[in-house]
Amino acid sequence: MNNLFKRSVLVLSLMAFCQTYSIAQETLSIDGTYVLESRVLADGTVIKPPELIDLYNLQAGYINFNLANKDKSGKVQSVSYIGKYKFSQSEYYQEILYVSVNDEIGGVGINYDFMKKSGSSIVKINNGKIEFAFPPQNKILAEFEGKTFKAKTANGAYVDNWKKLD
Repeated sequence: MNNLFKRSVLVLSLMAFCQTYSIAQETLSIDGTYVLESRVLADGTVIKPPELIDLYNLQAGYINFNLANKDKSGKVQSVSYIGKYKFSQSEYYQEILYVSVNDEIGGVGINYDFMKKSGSSIVKINNGKIEFAFPPQNKILAEFEGKTFKAKTANGAYVDNWKKLD
């Protein structure tokens, strides 16, 4: 009887460990579709859709990012890119495969770029918050927490506030 009790405790302990490990693995995922709720500029100005529209999809190691905005004069600015990523507890790796930019606001015009760009950055995890810089430039700092995502420019120009849809 004592042996049976010990085995039962061992099996229950193992099941609890596996469930805890499984939950921990789930919380490390950044996969999902995110929609921009607002952009807060350094001067406190808040820009919301429809002036600025963003959709960001991270799924199964692939990235699809789309941003579009129009200024008061009607000039358009848009950026789209497609890429791949790998995420772990210690590192975020990103490879951008294609970028399309239409920048009437900045006077640059249309540009298509098929040059692969890649890099990695260190991941910090603290109390459920996942933080890292988006490579290869590392100029945008990401904070994923629950169903929210913040993207902050390293120079403090703006903070984008995103909501996870799925």
